[in-house]
Amino acid sequence: MPSALDTFRAQREAADGVYERLQEVSALLGQLRTQAEALARIDELKRLLEREANWLAQAQRTVVEVRHWREREAQRFWLGVARRWIVGAVFAVGSAAAAGAGYAWVVKPYQQELESLRTRMEFTEYVEHRVTMMSATERLEFDALMRWNSRPRP
Repeated sequence: MPSALDTFRAQREAADGVYERLQEVSALLGQLRTQAEALARIDELKRLLEREANWLAQAQRTVVEVRHWREREAQRFWLGVARRWIVGAVFAVGSAAAAGAGYAWVVKPYQQELESLRTRMEFTEYVEHRVTMMSATERLEFDALMRWNSRPRP
C-alpha cells in the first residue's frame, strides 16, 4: 500500500502532467486562434479583392464609355470644322466670281470705248503717215478736200 506521501506525489505528478497538457492545449488554442484570425483576414482580403475587381471592371467600363464619347465628340467636331471650311470655300469662290463678274460688267463699256479709240487711232496714224508722205501738190488737193480753211477758229 502506498503511503499518503506517495499518493500525494503521484497526484502531484499527475497534476503537473495535466498542467503541462493544459499548457500545450493552451498553446495549440493560441495557434488555432491565430490561424482562425488569419483565415478571417484572408476572407476579408478575398472580399476586398472582389470589391477591387468590381471597381476595376466598373472603371474599365467607364473608360470605354468615355473613349466612345470622345470619339463621337471628335467626329462631330471634325464634321463641324469641315462644314465651316466648305461654307468658307463656297463663300470665297462665290465672292471671287461675283467680283470678277462685277469687274467685267464695269470694264465692258470702257473696253468697247478703248476698241473704238484704238481703231480710230490706227486710222489717224495711217492718215498722218500718208499726209507726211504727200508731195506738195497732193497736199494742196488734200487740204482742199478737207476744207481746213473753212472752219471757224475759236
